[in-house]
Amino acid sequence: MLLQGRKGPCAVVGLALTVLGSQAAADFVNPMVPAWRGAANADFYGWEIFNSAFGGPNIPNYAGTESGAALFNFGFGASINSQGNLQASGGPLSLTVYAGASEQVVEVIVNVATIGTIINDNSAILGLYNNSGGGLTVSPSSVEIRSNETAPDGQGQIQTRTYRWIVPPTGSVLPRFELNLGSASGNITLDTLSVDIRYIPAPGAMALLAFAGTLALGHRRRG
Repeated sequence: MLLQGRKGPCAVVGLALTVLGSQAAADFVNPMVPAWRGAANADFYGWEIFNSAFGGPNIPNYAGTESGAALFNFGFGASINSQGNLQASGGPLSLTVYAGASEQVVEVIVNVATIGTIINDNSAILGLYNNSGGGLTVSPSSVEIRSNETAPDGQGQIQTRTYRWIVPPTGSVLPRFELNLGSASGNITLDTLSVDIRYIPAPGAMALLAFAGTLALGHRRRG
């Protein structure tokens, strides 16, 4: 599946943590927000309301997000709870985010807010592929637990985790972006997930920037 991204404005990520009766709801708490979010060579996708529990696309809907990506759950036994969260009471969640890239991907940052069972760090894999199926897969360069609280009524943990990938140079554009992430087991609720992608500008764009810089320098010398 190939979905083409588009650029959009920077979003302000709210921080919230509320407990409603015996249910906990967690937005991001202390997420990693890159300084380059909203730049011309970056895409931002986010999900906080889910409408497909299994096998169907969830379209980005977080404040300030862009279109051009879709999140799927391929784990059995999931449902959408009354708060619009993706909840797995049986087997683990098995998440995949599909997007498209017209430039080389250089860095990816993923924030994920969950309640209950923790995310399986070994499941976090970034894949970049060409249209013939070739490409590369990359494990995270770093994993951080940005916030961790004990959920009420023995529901596990309320966590915000951040995964960061530094992607080695590929030498060419790999247009198919695929991000995989899953839970250690069932009994987990996915509240919010965001994906920030930074690109290397295409050679033509870099040459244009260099040319513009040369013109500006020449203008200053003549002034």
